[in-house]
Amino acid sequence: MPAHEYETRHGAGDTLRTHRHDGAYAALVLDGSHVEASADGPVECTPGTLVLHPRWHAHGNRFGRTGAKVINLELGGDFAVGAGGLALRVLRVADLVEAGAVFARAHHHLDDLLRACTPAQAPALHDWQPAFLHELEHGDLPVSVLARRAGVSLAHASRSFLRSHGMPPQLLRRELRCRQALALLGGEAPLAEVAAAAGFSDQSHLNRTLRLATGTTPGRLRGQIKSVQDRSAVLRLQ
Repeated sequence: MPAHEYETRHGAGDTLRTHRHDGAYAALVLDGSHVEASADGPVECTPGTLVLHPRWHAHGNRFGRTGAKVINLELGGDFAVGAGGLALRVLRVADLVEAGAVFARAHHHLDDLLRACTPAQAPALHDWQPAFLHELEHGDLPVSVLARRAGVSLAHASRSFLRSHGMPPQLLRRELRCRQALALLGGEAPLAEVAAAAGFSDQSHLNRTLRLATGTTPGRLRGQIKSVQDRSAVLRLQ
């Protein structure tokens, strides 16, 4: 269940470097605008944009000419943000005033609010970026080779991904593989197999990377993810 809400205000032209939230939360833009950059791509946030962030989501923000006012709502561990509770969702609310009231004082109507939302437009990427991203996540070729194949310089690729995704290609590769690993931890595969499938050199590499990203070990993360899955299954049966 939702925990509590808090409002944030940001000045014109403010930036927040890429940071990570330990818990899942929803953010509703009340006024102004900003761009949220993450491994999911750039999200244009204007009044009425509602972003559901999964646990451990890393992103940065660039605020527009008038800054922005955002109301945030912490979400309990049982709240499934997306597939497996790990996927970002970007929505548009039908009525901003009503949505703001739900965030501020009617948390129990959040599910109804979400059902009335419509999906936001997918992020716009450069033509060469989707294939580059696929190779970052699933391949092992050096970033310089991927840039050459894409027909751009390494410096251009780094600048472009830093702006659109909040991190340069090498860090983006690590983030994408962390996400793969977190998704796989919801299954039954041994940790060594999870490491290999997510592109890590071995289980120790997986352990170091996930500890850096989430503050805990893959084994404990698996337990947390399984607990959420079990409780969600019980709720569906009720």
